[in-house]
Amino acid sequence: GATYYVNEVLKHEGDTFEGKTVAISGFGNVAWGVCQKVAELGGKVVTISGPDGYVYDPDGVTTKEKFDYLVEMRTSGRDRAQDYADKFGCKFVAKTKPWGEKVDIAMPCATQNEITMDEIKKIIGNGTKYYIEVANMPTTNEALEYAQNQPGVIVAPSKAVNAGGVAVSALEMCQNSMRYSWEAEEVDEKLKGIMKNIHKVSAEAAEEYGLGYNLVAGANIAGFKKVAAAMMAQGLV
Repeated sequence: GATYYVNEVLKHEGDTFEGKTVAISGFGNVAWGVCQKVAELGGKVVTISGPDGYVYDPDGVTTKEKFDYLVEMRTSGRDRAQDYADKFGCKFVAKTKPWGEKVDIAMPCATQNEITMDEIKKIIGNGTKYYIEVANMPTTNEALEYAQNQPGVIVAPSKAVNAGGVAVSALEMCQNSMRYSWEAEEVDEKLKGIMKNIHKVSAEAAEEYGLGYNLVAGANIAGFKKVAAAMMAQGLV
């Protein structure tokens, strides 16, 4: 879902994932999914991280062998990003986050408040145009405000980007109620449509209120309007 949202951002900018480099944090379920989807869309994730430090893989996490190894790392319980570096002969930097590497897109996937002012300044200083929150609120308020105020930098908020997980859960409940199972391809297509719409309503809400292409403000406005409409429909306001 996060990757499909980014794809809509790129389309808005007349851009694509083709040839793009992506920095992510973590190596769990979310990171694993982002690696696969970015590769499918023509880009490559070049960093992963763990409590011990981060890995830089210039070839990208783009093969089935590498995807499968992320699963092994996750299930091993060792919680070491260095295992990937040892396996594939990549650079490993101990006790450091991956945000000093020069990339086109940054997608923090690991923990809340992992991006402070120091990290966001590194990301933007390296010329990264797209800063996309994937984990739940991975950016401190100060750092998020700083990123939004940088010319040419596009910021997308976690509340919109990570809605894909909630959407898939809703699709699962829908299947259960119908006692019918969609094929994986059908679920994938439905998710694409959901993320496309989330991006669309966020962008339109920001534009409607004279805020340009401000996806953070647009997501807040669109969310508020939806809640307000539901309350009015129930006669609560």
